[in-house]
Amino acid sequence: MTAPAAAVRPSPENISHPSWPRVAGILIVAGGVLLTAATALEIGTDVSTDPGPATAFWVLFLASTLAHVVAMFPLALGRGDGQGAVGSSLVGKIALLGFGAFFLANQSLYLLAAYLLPTAEPTDGAMAFLFGMSAVQGVLLLIGGIVIVRARVLGGAARWTILALALVGFALGVVANNSAIESLTNTMYFTSTGAQIVAGLLIARAGRTAAK
Repeated sequence: MTAPAAAVRPSPENISHPSWPRVAGILIVAGGVLLTAATALEIGTDVSTDPGPATAFWVLFLASTLAHVVAMFPLALGRGDGQGAVGSSLVGKIALLGFGAFFLANQSLYLLAAYLLPTAEPTDGAMAFLFGMSAVQGVLLLIGGIVIVRARVLGGAARWTILALALVGFALGVVANNSAIESLTNTMYFTSTGAQIVAGLLIARAGRTAAK
């Protein structure tokens, strides 16, 4: 009898792994598309009383939130080796993952305040707390964006996308809190979700060169 041929195991170099920038980019694109749809429903229909649009809005809004939160993990940690868009920077990792945590909390608080407790009168302390949460979220994304620019892991325009998203987020906050013009506020919301989609596409495309 001849000895059975030994099974050939693929070497680690030949195993195909998904590119972490591509994964992060696709998640950010998905989050932006879902949030655009949720925003359109919220603006164009009565999601507080109409069961059909309300269900669709909640599903889209929550799915968008989760997509953005999950995207922070490959962006901060790469393939799990700790080498993502911020390189070896611990500050960058904390900033991106912290942003994900605060984003999840703020989106949840928005749903609670707007739709689960719509008649509750917020106190000055509650308003200050919500403002502080939003400010911390924005600052964390800004820090993460700056670290990504300095790390130079992502190439081309993708390197600047998270920083740009942070600046758009601050602009949205200023308009939403100070403008009485509804059309301007709505335009800023769609500008923000559109920026998310563009940022995600740029990051996903950058993954082919950045992950080498």
